[in-house]
Amino acid sequence: MKDKFLKISYTTFDKISKSFESPKGFNIISSGLAGIFVFSLLVVFIKRNFNLPDNITSVLPGTYFFAVEITFTILLAVEIIEMVFILAHSVTDSVAKQFEILSLILLRQAFKEFSNIDMPVDISGILQPAGFIMSDIFGALLIFGGILLFKKMQKHRLITANDKDTYKFTALKKALALFMLAAFIVIGIYDVILYINGAQQFQFFTMFYNLLIFTDILIVIISLRYSHLYCVVFRNTGFAIATILIRFALSLPHYYDAAMGIISVIFVISITYIYNKYEFKRIKEVLWKQKNS
Repeated sequence: MKDKFLKISYTTFDKISKSFESPKGFNIISSGLAGIFVFSLLVVFIKRNFNLPDNITSVLPGTYFFAVEITFTILLAVEIIEMVFILAHSVTDSVAKQFEILSLILLRQAFKEFSNIDMPVDISGILQPAGFIMSDIFGALLIFGGILLFKKMQKHRLITANDKDTYKFTALKKALALFMLAAFIVIGIYDVILYINGAQQFQFFTMFYNLLIFTDILIVIISLRYSHLYCVVFRNTGFAIATILIRFALSLPHYYDAAMGIISVIFVISITYIYNKYEFKRIKEVLWKQKNS
């Protein structure tokens, strides 16, 4: 029964992942984003230039920057789906994707602050949003640099000693990824319903990161079945801590959110540096002995 469940999870995940990550899939996503962006601009133009009933104008956006915001929000949703697929293949690549999403969220916040600047510009009213914008864009820039360094430092190595364990561990991660994908859809639909009804939104990204924290911890626990080496456990647990720090960054006010993001990326870079320098060769030797024993 267990083996059948793992096999179904493995094949189902591969089919969905292949469809989403294919060139055709990315072309559809790109075209959809462009269409949403143009349509949003058109909606704002109509509201600002035509006399519409009050019950209609009250629900329509009034600033052109809304088009950027909604398009970036959907782009972030696509990035999260991609992160879920990556989670089944590599913990380190998943962490890198989480930081990529955080940097894009900061840039999205910067665009939102642009919409708070009135034209013509009033110096007394621009100082606060300008400070927020500078914090967001330079925080995103430093995180972007940290991501590139973190990726360059990676030395991917299986933590399992044989092909059978590798298959089981990968299948379990794919089953978790399918659960995350289902949760993503449910949370997204609920958030959209709240938005349509004019209620306070469910804070989709922070809610999903809450779920991601527990998923990362579960992966750490599952990995103990296949490797109980202290350095591997510490590294993977440290990466789970990084997810918690990113979640904090999403909840913190301006300035602190960017600072927390930068601290988080420095933390994972430090873990990776120490792991690579002092433990990576020894782990290869241990796995080789286990495989040939």
